[in-house]
Parts: sequence; C-alpha cells; structure tokens
Amino acid sequence: MSSRLGNAFALIFLCLLTPSVLHADAKWESLDFITEEFPPYNYTESGIAKGITVDILLEAAAIAGLPIGRRDIRSLPWARGYQMARKGPGVLLFSMARTDERGPQFKWVGPIMPSRIVLLARKDRQLQIKQPAELSAYRIGVIRDDASHQLLNKMGISDNQLQISASAIQLANLLHNSRIDLWAYNETTAYWFIRNLDMHSHDFAPVHVLKESAMYYAFSLDTDAVQLTRLQNGLNALKKQPRYQEILNSYK
Repeated sequence: MSSRLGNAFALIFLCLLTPSVLHADAKWESLDFITEEFPPYNYTESGIAKGITVDILLEAAAIAGLPIGRRDIRSLPWARGYQMARKGPGVLLFSMARTDERGPQFKWVGPIMPSRIVLLARKDRQLQIKQPAELSAYRIGVIRDDASHQLLNKMGISDNQLQISASAIQLANLLHNSRIDLWAYNETTAYWFIRNLDMHSHDFAPVHVLKESAMYYAFSLDTDAVQLTRLQNGLNALKKQPRYQEILNSYK
C-alpha cells in the first residue's frame, strides 16, 4: 500500500472516529457534577471541592481526557443530590456506597476505595448489638437517603424509630450528648466529624457493622456509555500508579 493511500485510510478512520469522541466529550462537559459534605472523601473549603474522591476523579478524568475542574463540582445536601441523580438527566453524584437496592438505579464507575458502614455508640453506654432484632430498642441517627438509612429500612427499622437529618454535624452532636443511642454512618467519615468537632475519638466505638462496601461514582441512567468506559479505564490506570496511594494518604 502506498504511503498516500495509507494516509487516506488514516484520514477516513479519524473522520469516522472523531465525531463520536467529540460527542462523548460534549456530553461529559454537560454533566452536573454533584457531591456532598462527606469528608474526608468529598467536601468543600471556601466553596472549592476537596477530598479523596474529588482528587481521584480529577486525576482519573485527566488520564481519560475528560476535562473537569474543582469549580465544576457543586456540593448539595445528600437527599437532594440523590434524587437528582435518580431522575437525571446528566448527573454524576459521588461518592456513593453501592448496594443491592441502588445497583439498578444508577450507572457506576469504581470501586474507588473500600468503606465500612457501622453503628457508632458512646463507649460509656457499653452497648452491645449481636443481632439486628436488638436495634428496635434504640434511637438511631441517619442521614436521609444515605446507604445506612436504606440498610436499616431494609432490616425492618421504620423511620419512626430513626432520627433523620441532613447534617452529619447534628448527628455527631446528638450522639455526643446522648440524645441518640447510635449513629449509622460511614466509619471513616463519622470519626472525621468527631475529631473536627473537638470531641475525643476514643469516647466512641463501632458496636455493629451494617455493611462492608466500597465507594463509587454514580451516574444517572441516561449517561453515555463511552464516557463511563473512558472514566473507568482512567480510574483503573490511576489505581496502578503511586499517585493513587498518595491521594489516600494525604487525607489521613
């Protein structure tokens, strides 16, 4: 094959490829990037998105050639962002624990990192939870539509028994003041709030594990598959690099 003919075939190939890539990029740029105040995974400082899953998203997207900046990410109360992502169109919500109930409601990229959802109690209460049936005796704090809220509902704990809030700070204070018996939440994040509210971590302890899980990026169902594949490949590549562990260590 002559070099001229080869160049012609290459040009035709690029012409066929480029529109789909440009189409995917345009759809990516039109996404609504939503997070919540869920440190150290994702949160804001002076209106700018920070945290483990924020940094990982930016790095994975850069590898994938999908442009995004910190100022493109906005923080909303979890219940509001969750409903927006469920309904669409064009929403990326993170970080989210992937559960059986949530599985078909979103498209997923991950896992980002492992996580653990626990029931946290004051140590001086000396509470022991050996089986879920015992939970009916306690007042439990949850974030509305958080994974822990949904898990407890599935276990037969009605909302009437729960202290439902949009604020982790409020729930940490309620637990500290013994206004609730248990706080159902991501273990790492719960302890982050406790430390940053000038409470003592050693005053609290997990008394039951609700679920061993992992954090994911959750997309509304209308999201273009090309974008998801590119971001997943970018995340997979990042996790093989030293930079991934550096990000995890930088927020300890």
